[in-house]
Amino acid sequence: MVSKKHRLLSLMLCVLTVMSLLAVGMASASAAAVDTVYCENAGGWDEVYCYMWTGDNSNGAWPGQKMTKGEGNLWSYEVTGEWENIMFNNNNGTKTVEFSYPGNGSCFNNQTNAWTTIDTPATPTDSTNPTTPKTSTIATTSAEGEYAVYCKNAANWSSVSIYMWNTDSDKPAAWPGKTATNIGDGIWMITVDKEYKNVIFSNGGNNKTGDLSFPGSSYCFNNATNQWEIYDLSMLRITSYTADPASPQYTGVEVKLSMDAAGGEGDLQYKFAADSTVISDYSPSNTATWTPTKAGTYTLTFSVKDSKGETVDKTLSFNVKDIAAEVKPVVQTVGVTPTNSENTEIKKGAAATVDITAGGGNTGTKLLFYKVTIKDPNGNIVNVPYYTTKSQYKFTPAVLGTYEIQVSVQGSDNSTVKRSYKYECVNEFSAPGALTVSAAVSGSQTADSTVTITAAASGGTAPYTYQYKINGQIVQAYSAKNTYNLTLAADTTYTIEVTAKDNAGAESSRTVTITVPGSVTPPDPDKGMRGDADLNGEVNIKDATLIQKYAAKSVDLADQALKNADADENGEVNVRDATTVQKFVAGSVKW
Repeated sequence: MVSKKHRLLSLMLCVLTVMSLLAVGMASASAAAVDTVYCENAGGWDEVYCYMWTGDNSNGAWPGQKMTKGEGNLWSYEVTGEWENIMFNNNNGTKTVEFSYPGNGSCFNNQTNAWTTIDTPATPTDSTNPTTPKTSTIATTSAEGEYAVYCKNAANWSSVSIYMWNTDSDKPAAWPGKTATNIGDGIWMITVDKEYKNVIFSNGGNNKTGDLSFPGSSYCFNNATNQWEIYDLSMLRITSYTADPASPQYTGVEVKLSMDAAGGEGDLQYKFAADSTVISDYSPSNTATWTPTKAGTYTLTFSVKDSKGETVDKTLSFNVKDIAAEVKPVVQTVGVTPTNSENTEIKKGAAATVDITAGGGNTGTKLLFYKVTIKDPNGNIVNVPYYTTKSQYKFTPAVLGTYEIQVSVQGSDNSTVKRSYKYECVNEFSAPGALTVSAAVSGSQTADSTVTITAAASGGTAPYTYQYKINGQIVQAYSAKNTYNLTLAADTTYTIEVTAKDNAGAESSRTVTITVPGSVTPPDPDKGMRGDADLNGEVNIKDATLIQKYAAKSVDLADQALKNADADENGEVNVRDATTVQKFVAGSVKW
């Protein structure tokens, strides 16, 4: 028989055994739950330290805990405790920016400054032999072979210059660096062909920052807080929103509203509203046309929504005046027929009609005069511009590329308003909603001059990236930058192909050709323009008025002006010449 003392001792031993087994189990569970963080030492540091903290508590005094070197460049550290923030350093003055701790299995590359993840197995293994890092989900380059550098212009600098370097001889541009492009939403960007360790931001050389370590393309520098911020390319955001023409405008004026957006989940949809009135409800189109009928100050709202239902709004104040009382002329609408559904294209070889609707001009005779100037894709004026009372003009485009149609409306008091519109000349019109791109050339097309080729995409799925080829060679890879500057050489022909790619991968291309002559023939100073008495290159009501003043002997005219003023070409300059010019402007006579 077992005594009570022995039974009690046996019971105590059983309890202790159970507690011991529980402790072992708890210890095993705790060990299995320990986080491991990694650093891919592609930067070639001699040692790698990991510093972690929450508030005033940390995993040790700076520089933190030395990591364990594994195979290749991979270093690891078993995290003890729970921490919100993390930094890596080499215990010799080089350190990263502050990060929020991404969690177990995270791996930081100290050369690309990008986070990846490590496949950590379910059972404990040798921490020095983890599996290969997964590809990072944060974009580190903006285009193939290019690295993006971002600045959030919260300080409202007039421009943003970005100066980078590795050494004095290893830098992409001299001080103050490359001028950044405003890509929308207050973000300015440049691209460089490789990574640089150091960077300075400035306003064209003014208001410069100190020497900064570049943390990589996943970061954006805020020039108001002087802090690096995570630039989350996946976040839904409106990158630009515009009303063209800009405020203030008048009743009856057609205003084009447009916006670009990025990020979000799935396909994006766009909505436009003026106060509480919906102009265009959510649809794939990122443009809408608004024609206000009442004067007042409106709040225009630009909205974007992704497939998860997340929405972002931007607003713009827009002032509309009553056109009925306006003294100066106002261009309200300009339409071209035939055109595609987006009113952006004209067809090669097909007669196009320009229709102008204008208002204002409520002074004097209250007559409005119209002039249309047509520039082909090479920048050549292909018609004879003159003022007439007719608000319609016809022409036939003959060259593929971007045409500029400039409309001028003049009142009886000679006050003038001008508006320009661009249309892409194509062989066949694009389908509704399809991605299209235009390519316009600005600047003097002569030897040693620099021209700017500007691309503009529409349709498809925003945002867009652009590629530039010259004579078959890529000179600017796909990026958000939609301009390219080209310095022209004499006796050279440039074939410039611009390709736009939308967010869904669709592409559209346009080609323009520039032929640069070997020498420029100066204009003949003795060659005048009939009726152009004020020698400004145009014939309008001002010329008729000047001729009347000459006939009244209140002004004198120089030799060439006097020759031009003889509009009826009878060898004399008098009031009849002024009348002839008026008839020419009205379109009742031609020369």
